[in-house]
Amino acid sequence: MRGLTLLIATILTFGYGFAAQAAMTFERQQTYARVARTVETVSPVEDANRVWYGGMLDPITVEAPAAPVKCPVT
Repeated sequence: MRGLTLLIATILTFGYGFAAQAAMTFERQQTYARVARTVETVSPVEDANRVWYGGMLDPITVEAPAAPVKCPVT
């Protein structure tokens, strides 16, 4: 009985994965073209105070004091 349950779960998992992959690849070019038409291009002068998400941040350096030596080497 456990084997049958495992077999059914495996078949359903592969089936859902195949359906998701097929849905993502079906007419991909038409989907990209349709989405690209809905995106508005805004000039930077009109929307100068807009928050921009993306790009690269400067690296952050964290410094900590050295831990004290508990057992000095003699």
